[in-house]
Amino acid sequence: MQVEKLTLKDVATTTRQYLETIFALGDGHVGVRDSLPFTGNQQGTLPVMLVNGFYASNPITYGESAYGYAKNHQTIVSLTSPRYLDFATAQTDSAVPDDWHVMVDDTVLDFSSGKLTEKFQITTSDQYHFELAVESMILLDDSHQLMLNYQLTSLDYAGELRFKRPIVREANAASEADDDPRVAQRQAGLKIEFKTIADEHELQWQTTVASTQQQLTQSDRLTVVPENFSVHKDQTGFHGAGEITPHETLQWSFVRQVSEINQPLATSSVEDAEALNQRILTDFWQQSQVQISNRKLQTGIQYNLFQLFQSAGRDGLTNIAAKGITGPGYEGHYFWDTEMYMLPFFIYTQPQMAKQLLHYRYSILPQARQRARDLGVTKGALYAWRTINGEEASAYFPAGTAQYHINADIAHTIKLYFEVTDDQDFLREQGAAVVLETARFWLQFGGWEQRDGKQQFCLYKVTGPDEYTALVDNNYYTNRMAKENMAFAAWLIQQGYIDGDADEQAQLASASEAMYLPYDATNQVTAQDDNSPKMPLWPFATTAATQYHYHPLMIYRHRVNKQADTLLAEMLFPEDQSQEQLARDYDYYEPITTHDSSLSRSIFSILASRLDRRDKAYSYYMDTSLMDLVDLQGNAKDGLHEANLGGSWLGLTYGFAGMYVAAGKLHITNHLPQEINQLSYRLRFRGRVLEVQLMQDSTQVQVVSGTPLMMVVDGREVEVTSGTIANDR
Repeated sequence: MQVEKLTLKDVATTTRQYLETIFALGDGHVGVRDSLPFTGNQQGTLPVMLVNGFYASNPITYGESAYGYAKNHQTIVSLTSPRYLDFATAQTDSAVPDDWHVMVDDTVLDFSSGKLTEKFQITTSDQYHFELAVESMILLDDSHQLMLNYQLTSLDYAGELRFKRPIVREANAASEADDDPRVAQRQAGLKIEFKTIADEHELQWQTTVASTQQQLTQSDRLTVVPENFSVHKDQTGFHGAGEITPHETLQWSFVRQVSEINQPLATSSVEDAEALNQRILTDFWQQSQVQISNRKLQTGIQYNLFQLFQSAGRDGLTNIAAKGITGPGYEGHYFWDTEMYMLPFFIYTQPQMAKQLLHYRYSILPQARQRARDLGVTKGALYAWRTINGEEASAYFPAGTAQYHINADIAHTIKLYFEVTDDQDFLREQGAAVVLETARFWLQFGGWEQRDGKQQFCLYKVTGPDEYTALVDNNYYTNRMAKENMAFAAWLIQQGYIDGDADEQAQLASASEAMYLPYDATNQVTAQDDNSPKMPLWPFATTAATQYHYHPLMIYRHRVNKQADTLLAEMLFPEDQSQEQLARDYDYYEPITTHDSSLSRSIFSILASRLDRRDKAYSYYMDTSLMDLVDLQGNAKDGLHEANLGGSWLGLTYGFAGMYVAAGKLHITNHLPQEINQLSYRLRFRGRVLEVQLMQDSTQVQVVSGTPLMMVVDGREVEVTSGTIANDR
């Protein structure tokens, strides 16, 4: 049941900022929010264009600073929206606030071409009426071109019509509201220089960020203009005038192109752009297709995967920000979200894109080494918790730098990439260096302690994924991930993927084997850390949902979780614990988890599937899949929850299909809930394309292309070939 389009019927509200996010377009480099085209209708909107990795830097001011604190903010630059096109009649002007009243009539986002089609009904202040149709599409061929077509129809107005396409809006041209992108421009210290272009229908200019010296070049080409309309350009944009009569439709078309950072504009062509996009997206969907016998969930997963594809950096020097390029939330920073929630989708379906995203981490390894030195570690690397350029940008270290688990998260994903793709060249040339340097950090930052009658390796004063529990000893998730990190590094040395002496290999292996993993014997549950089982329970009965607005110390001293923490580790390592232990842990942590983080529900869904609590798995998955389309968190206006988009794919594959890799074998176990009659999806595994199909009474797996494969399906080891392997349940 493929769903080809997203419409206004599929979304939560018609609030403008929300729609700007939901219908945003991007190509991994440039993202354009779906703002209204008239500059006079921007009250309460966020009409920006964002470029992945294009940022300003400003000093962080601390009331009380200390050695090693992050030094500079990094903030993605909000650039002027390329969607602006103003019209004026003899008496009214759409650039004047409320002069042209706009009502959204229809909005359609096509998943097969990436085209956004919109229709607006317009009433001027002197009671004339127009209809405006807008088509937008970003080419997905890395030329970074946005195609814009405007068709204005007069319903009852006759007379002069003027048009203006503003290119760069000045900060004092409109409201100084906090969310006004021009304020961000002023704070970014942007320098705009126009270039001399002989063509009257083209403008070209360069934007430089004073603090980072990053440069972008943009061009804007007017490719279609109505006959008998005058056209001229200046450094404010394109202008022109002509006549319009009732029921006449006039057309304007523009092509906006944006360069790579510090690079010239690419050579490009705009011929048959829609066919080009369709070819690219056809290939994407063939490799990434998911089909669910539930239309609402089908719409959710296709939308989520489409937006993930639009947000992923492709140049090896950028990543996926927490909001992608759909909004400036979280300042355009990259977090651990990419590795743990988003990259698995790309690893299993788009391995070349996954490789580029991992290359970004390799490219900032020097900054990670320096960050480790800042923390007093003389050997190894520590990746920044939140960053764009590789340097730490988190001003609050208890919930930032102390989340050292990002080191192991990155190493884990490199290991997963290698297990799924068998890309030995990447491992030798880049991945192994990252794994070894992150593992070395643990050796120096941890320590040995006598526990339970034996020497065990411990990690002190860390913060795990749950940001409501900070600076604890032996966070289970961090310790378990570091255990894998060090074991993998030792294996890489042993196998000759990277140079390392026998003594270092032995130290890494020893620390990994002796890693302390806390357990609460009283409650017979896996402990989140040394202290949390002893802390008082949060007063849930007297605290309203989403009202956790307290001083951090109030929250830190209680047992209350923002998101999955220990359970996330158990999701990642399904063979670590018995079903009985997993059930006890799930029952212990679920009541104390608020899911205030959008990263949480997908993990609870996956583990509910593994426990065959299928009603609960389905309920959590509904929230995961449709989070932004129903605005579950209430803040989609700031940008999409990109990690949750990846989590929606994990919920289907890791959850309903019970997928994981162990000892080199791919495992699939059918946990399909009753509400879904059929689920199928494709993945790539070691040079093969596989298709998995789950039904209520059977599991089918087949090789779509490639050689036969030994794998484990519903607990039985089988050889999967081009013929269907079916297990009756």
